[in-house]
Amino acid sequence: MSIGCESTEATGSSVHAARGNVLLRDDHNYASTSSLSIPTIETAPEADLEICWPEALTDVRCHDVAPQDDIDTVALLRFLHLSEADVEVELTSGELAQSEVDGYLEYLTDHESTCARLSAMTFFGTPIEIEEEYVESDDHTYLLLFAAGTTPGVGARTMAFVKPTASSTNTRVDAVAGCGFLDFSADLTSVEAVRMPEDGPWVVDWRDVTRDSLGNEIVFESIDSVVVAFFEDMELAEIEAQILDLELIASSMWEVELEGGRTADLADARGRSGEGAFPGFARDGDGVWMLALMCSTCQNPSPIMLAVIEPTADGS
Repeated sequence: MSIGCESTEATGSSVHAARGNVLLRDDHNYASTSSLSIPTIETAPEADLEICWPEALTDVRCHDVAPQDDIDTVALLRFLHLSEADVEVELTSGELAQSEVDGYLEYLTDHESTCARLSAMTFFGTPIEIEEEYVESDDHTYLLLFAAGTTPGVGARTMAFVKPTASSTNTRVDAVAGCGFLDFSADLTSVEAVRMPEDGPWVVDWRDVTRDSLGNEIVFESIDSVVVAFFEDMELAEIEAQILDLELIASSMWEVELEGGRTADLADARGRSGEGAFPGFARDGDGVWMLALMCSTCQNPSPIMLAVIEPTADGS
């Protein structure tokens, strides 16, 4: 357990601000495992595919999707020298490098139709030549993403590999519901709880955290919010079983939005549902308190860090 009212400067770090009084470590972070299984659709090569998504009724976390309203972008990514299995691993880990994307095309939906032609896609507004962009090749893998939002590579709701094959005459791609693509599990019961004073101060400091739940090195600049949540009348095992639904099952959530840095004061947190400022950890009923470090622009939407909070009278 690492907590104390320290005001010393960080050593071995590029960030030299005063330390917070709640010091997070790797021992406080949950561990997770995940894998993706994305379907493959063979099509005719160099064809002006009709791409449709009316059946994309759930996302990869099994949450409901309204296809016409919720899908903002349909994107075609082309990978060089990566197999479909390689792409699944890279997407799951959130470690897909921009250099591995050999081509990117997008179509911004009009929210009136749930079909579009491949020829309607552009490279950020530049028209394409289908016979150059979508060809049969042993060196390329093609992935269609159906996403919320317009940030490339973020917000995927469902997806499909498309494989141009000379023997195929298929010119239509129908996206399917994403529920079942992702196998994700988490271990919350084995982590060391973070002790915090019930009534403050709550200056959380995560500069000593080095890895996310999947074991990837943390990019501190990607962390753009801190969330504290209460799960009333729930136990850790129940939360583990619903790990993809944290935002749905939490009784209350407060958030501090960040623009850099490696500390945050929970006194600055505001309720996501209008609860106002974070009032502290005092509660009449039983439940679980948790803290998450989030990245809204990361490929993997799961928390970078998820820790169990143990409120105490003096924080020791």
